[in-house]
Amino acid sequence: MRHTFSLDHVALLVSNLERSTAFYRDIMGFELIERAGSPNVAWLTIGGIDAIHLIEGDASTTRLTKDTHFALRVADFDAYVADIREKGVTFYDWPGNLGQVGTRGDGVRQAYVQDPDGYWVEVNDNG
Repeated sequence: MRHTFSLDHVALLVSNLERSTAFYRDIMGFELIERAGSPNVAWLTIGGIDAIHLIEGDASTTRLTKDTHFALRVADFDAYVADIREKGVTFYDWPGNLGQVGTRGDGVRQAYVQDPDGYWVEVNDNG
């Protein structure tokens, strides 16, 4: 039997909730969702549908490489790249070239950024 799934949320363990919330709100443009719950948790929307769930705690044993990432599509990729350049955000192509936009084999352009805890976020154009 095949099941139909949709993304509910992505949860990330972060070392400083305020700093990570600021990154996802101010750099990535996600909107804060007001939810009752623990003071060490923040929820933000991704495009108004899916959500990112930031949980403050000891992230010191979390091992991160670019292979472990989540990917987003942005409607205006050129505007996104211009925006992060203007904000001084470091970004890379897949091989790790600083300030470079990459192109996948299928022609989709992409850039990789890291959040304050080192999680990789792949941002793709709509192809």
